[in-house]
Amino acid sequence: MQSTKKILKMRQIVKHFPGTRAVDRVDFDCSSGEIHCLVGENGAGKSTLMKLLAGIYQPTSGIIELEGVPIHLRNYSEARKNGIGVVYQELSLLPECTIAENFLMGVWPKTKRGLVDWKQLNERAVDIMKLVHLDLDPNELIKGLPVAIRQMVEIGKVLSQDPKIIIFDEPTASLSKDEVELLFSIIRRLKDEGKAIIYISHRMEEVFELADRVTVMKDGKKVTTEPVGNFTEDSLVSMMVGRELREIFPPKLDEGIRGKKRFYARVQYNQSSEPIEFSIYEGEVLGFGGLQGQGQIQLLEAIFGLHQVKDLYVEINGNACVIKSPHDAIQNSIALIPENRAEEGVFLTMSVAENLSVATLGNRSRYGIIQNRAEQQAVHEMVDELSVKVATVQQPANSLSGGNMQKLVLGKWLMSEPKVVFLLEPTKGVDVGTKQHIYKLIRDLANKGVACLLYTSDMLELIGMSDRVIVMNDNSITAYLQGSSISEESIMRAAVSLHTKEENDHA
Repeated sequence: MQSTKKILKMRQIVKHFPGTRAVDRVDFDCSSGEIHCLVGENGAGKSTLMKLLAGIYQPTSGIIELEGVPIHLRNYSEARKNGIGVVYQELSLLPECTIAENFLMGVWPKTKRGLVDWKQLNERAVDIMKLVHLDLDPNELIKGLPVAIRQMVEIGKVLSQDPKIIIFDEPTASLSKDEVELLFSIIRRLKDEGKAIIYISHRMEEVFELADRVTVMKDGKKVTTEPVGNFTEDSLVSMMVGRELREIFPPKLDEGIRGKKRFYARVQYNQSSEPIEFSIYEGEVLGFGGLQGQGQIQLLEAIFGLHQVKDLYVEINGNACVIKSPHDAIQNSIALIPENRAEEGVFLTMSVAENLSVATLGNRSRYGIIQNRAEQQAVHEMVDELSVKVATVQQPANSLSGGNMQKLVLGKWLMSEPKVVFLLEPTKGVDVGTKQHIYKLIRDLANKGVACLLYTSDMLELIGMSDRVIVMNDNSITAYLQGSSISEESIMRAAVSLHTKEENDHA
């Protein structure tokens, strides 16, 4: 029988940092057997509020009660002992250790002689893996596992502590649709077992699928807490950002207007496959849609020189280009904004300034120090243009939030003044306000004559940003959609069909 006991109360919580009040007199509660979603833009205060609950920060004022008893958490270890677990977006696993070692880090079972009891450790690890539907060798190293499996190990690590309250912070950022469904089934099971679930997400569809209640935060304050049924997607976004959903996307090109051809590509993977070809015209954003994993990312990566293909022909502004490697692509002013920004797009230990300048290495010394005064000015101007929230451009990239890190990836390539930009999931894991800023940047690039090719699994984003959409299925183009013909229905129809291709004027 599912319990509804109020297990957590946070009352009038305030957290000051130098020069800012990150959390301002916030009330928040959660019951056992409840999924309570916490939403808001980056900087709204939701992550800080949860770090107060996890003992990572201590409140300036206010009271935290667990099961009616006031508590003072000085660190995460104390939070864990009080039954609070956290699954973060950026994983905390040790890559050189095994699954079993990570599950029970710090509490490895010991023999009577005081040595690690490896047999018992592995047996307990197998039991934990069953909780998250994993069937793996507990001695397998973390570094050899896919990101999605690591996420499940992270969740298993938290569940091994048998917490009463579990905080999920953007847990689906690196998961496929099937993996998300598996995660949701685990979360629902935990709810049925009486766990209190606090779920932070920027994805509206996840909020409406999972939540019992939703708390909206903005500028460090709580806007409201209500049952999820009281919201529509439009009203929820409006509360988060103070704008209507239809205002999030910048204006598109007028339908029917087609300017100068900026980019053309023809790709043939092997002897038995049909060539894939498409063009992009001045001022437009070309979107790539369809079900996930149907070759959209592979196509753009192949054009960028990341994959060997039988034949690749590319024209930029009417000029043929030879591309056999990413170096060739960059030399031809093509930029690729990768899907996995933490592993592929940002040098985490380098400074913000160094990351922004890395695509223009000619202006930097061999020691990585920016020598050119104009280059320093360009870095500061880019930080201002992108609204990257930093205290100084010398701070390391790994100190940035996910949204600011994504802006950094964009800024790095914008510094190189590209003619063509491939954007792979450019707003993945960022808040609605940051998304709007990125959308404006993309549209501004297109308006300046940059060929912008967008792949996103977010249907609303694909429809809202694209002047034309290419739909793919099984590494083939199944439809070319334009203007008013771009809709969720038309995209999904083409995504599961191989007989809707039109548009023949590529060359």
